Amino acid sequence: MSGRGETRPRPGTSANGPSLSRAGQQVRDRRKKMIEIISAPRSVAAFRVAGTVTADDYDKVIPAIEAKLSDHKDIGVLTDLTDFEDMTAGALRRDLQYGLSKLGELHRFKRAAAISDKQWIKAATEMTDALFPQIEARVFPEDEKAKALKWVAGVQ
Repeated sequence: MSGRGETRPRPGTSANGPSLSRAGQQVRDRRKKMIEIISAPRSVAAFRVAGTVTADDYDKVIPAIEAKLSDHKDIGVLTDLTDFEDMTAGALRRDLQYGLSKLGELHRFKRAAAISDKQWIKAATEMTDALFPQIEARVFPEDEKAKALKWVAGVQ
């Protein structure tokens, strides 16, 4: 197969794209860090979300938020959703269960910032802001991450 004009596929690919083993590796690599805790001021719980979130990802999120709540009267939450794609039904269930368990403490969540250029995230954040007036919620475009962090850290 080395005729004129023919090109050979790169290692780990076939003429039709990534080989199955390479594609499987890419999926596993993406699953390693769907939710990552990111650096933020002490009163801010900050996360970077990528790919598809599962219920197991909340094993990292919930303790991080609880630690902030145990150390501070009021907190802010920042979520970088730049690379967020989807969430499983189990993840949605965990999110709702945790949110409902915190209804009596919502006044402690002073600010919530989402980073995303996706219109549906902006709409969901505006709905949250309207439903829960004790939480000041805003969406920042992806090129304003530093501004989002500064704003959410303004928790008194």
